[in-house]
Amino acid sequence: MWTSSLKLAAVTTAIAFLSLVMGAACGGGEALRTATPEAPPSATPAATATPSATATPTAVEYPPKVSLTERGVYLIRPDGTGLRNLTPGEDSRYRTSWSPDGSRIAVAANGSKRRVSVIDVDGAAELTVFDGSGWGREWWIGLPVWSPDGQQLAVPAGPYEDTAGWHTYLVNADGSGEPIDLFEGIPEEWSPDGSTLAFVEYSEKGVALNTFDLATGVVTVIERLTNLFYSAWSPDGQRLAYSMYPQDAALEQVVIVDRDGWNRRVIAEHGSRPEWSPDGEYLAFVDADGAVNVVQVATSADPVRLVPGAVVRWLPEEDAVLVRHKSSLRLVSLATHETIEASNLAGDVLLTGQVSFSPDGQRVAFAGCEPSPPAPCPYPGDLFVANTDGTGLEKLVRPSTGIPWGPEWSPDGRYIAFVDGRTQIS
Repeated sequence: MWTSSLKLAAVTTAIAFLSLVMGAACGGGEALRTATPEAPPSATPAATATPSATATPTAVEYPPKVSLTERGVYLIRPDGTGLRNLTPGEDSRYRTSWSPDGSRIAVAANGSKRRVSVIDVDGAAELTVFDGSGWGREWWIGLPVWSPDGQQLAVPAGPYEDTAGWHTYLVNADGSGEPIDLFEGIPEEWSPDGSTLAFVEYSEKGVALNTFDLATGVVTVIERLTNLFYSAWSPDGQRLAYSMYPQDAALEQVVIVDRDGWNRRVIAEHGSRPEWSPDGEYLAFVDADGAVNVVQVATSADPVRLVPGAVVRWLPEEDAVLVRHKSSLRLVSLATHETIEASNLAGDVLLTGQVSFSPDGQRVAFAGCEPSPPAPCPYPGDLFVANTDGTGLEKLVRPSTGIPWGPEWSPDGRYIAFVDGRTQIS
């Protein structure tokens, strides 16, 4: 979230920034005009000068501070210094996950080495906390999920072609002890107090959203469903919101349920990707028509349809939500449900991947490219950073093959992590 010091003016400047990075076409520079030389004197009194010609505009170019020649997991400071390849000489598929305090990063690798490493970003230590090298190439390691206190990770692993065979293992982030096989399934998210893991189980019975109590080992079946698309704990950890296809249903539902599985409530018959407000009072989701809806959780009132798009972020200080839809941004009031500010987005850099805001909300990192019509925009693109007031747009990195994972700003704001090359399946 943006800090409390970022008021509505800051949001407006953020909208101005995004107009640089999310347009559908290259803006180009100002047209260059060249005058045609004057015609020589003529006996014809009505002679006129030839109109000036207009040159084809050219795209703005942003030279990278660094060009890479090797795949891997990289860290770089927001000013372009301190570049580090955390996996030199390895050919793997990677995913990364920052510790809650930003001092360490977990790297899951599937390739020449199959493991989860926890790396001190200041170079003090690198630990292999989960080793899957003895399983064979048909087994994969998924994205590690940090506990809220940063002491443990939930690591999913299993056969490449069968999600029903995946298990989640509990490992200590300091490398001590042996991995503990917690349950069959793939972890979604730790509860805010760190006592419970929400996970998805794939078995002969079908798909189920469950919770696992780490103190007692008790598994609670929240719901059996056709497929789960997203789940999120409420800020107080007492409820789960999720979007899924229930049994024999044709459209995705949005549901809220207590953490013990009781008091199930369908928020929307047709909706997806629920997101809690920071105070837990509201839930936003996208309906079947692609519009953002907001519902006040404590009441039985129907959801209020706001504007087309998806939630970018909640702004509790302004009692508003920032919504992106294709090439526009809108700041919408939760009190009046009306648009406070709106901006059409167009610019010289096209968004091709993930966007990550710095913790203080002052800067943005994103994967993007400079299109060169008529050639298509390369995918997944280069690493850009900019200030949220629209200034300072620059290309930090030109990767060797592209950025399929990241960028991810560290929680302490010191580093940006990204993967150059391939990523894994889960």
